[in-house]
Amino acid sequence: MLGPVFMAALPLRMRKTKAFRRKEALAKQFRDGILAVASAVNAGYAVENAWQEAALEMAQIYGEGGEITREFRTISRKLSMSQTSEEAVLNLAERSGIPEIRQFAEVFAAAKRTSGNLAPILSDTAQLLSGKLRLREEIRTLAAAKGLEQHIMDIMPVLILAYVNLGSPGFTDPLYETFAGRCIMTACLAVYLFAVLLGQKILRVEV
Repeated sequence: MLGPVFMAALPLRMRKTKAFRRKEALAKQFRDGILAVASAVNAGYAVENAWQEAALEMAQIYGEGGEITREFRTISRKLSMSQTSEEAVLNLAERSGIPEIRQFAEVFAAAKRTSGNLAPILSDTAQLLSGKLRLREEIRTLAAAKGLEQHIMDIMPVLILAYVNLGSPGFTDPLYETFAGRCIMTACLAVYLFAVLLGQKILRVEV
């Protein structure tokens, strides 16, 4: 009964996984980008021009099609249209939905308001971001073994059911050909899929 529903929901799940991986990649690229901005400021560039210089450096690392390259070029373009750098960075934070970028935008805006020394602030923020990403990667490495165990457990019910059907043809027919059997199997399918999704969520560590 619920099979078609879950099959229809599968593309949505895949899109969420893809979006999650994109955010992880963008967070790492943003860390490199902020270090490039800090280097440009240290070299004597104004903050507004530092974003453009950082975009050039990101293009060398990630290519012109790299997401961080496009985002930094967008910031530079907004700055040339008289938008403040704080607003441009905050806009990136809102569009990306990445907490680390949001935190940086808030720190950056506060530093601009107080006319603080931006170069060390940018460097320190990038280092904090690097530490957080590194910790997250280490935790996920430790969780990788458990992830493999989870994948094995995910397929075990399917393998057991296939084994029973091959070894004793017709043994499970009452579960699929009667109303009560279908209700039971639908409930089992719902519990199984819930357990799979719960396991994936537990292993998707947020730091």
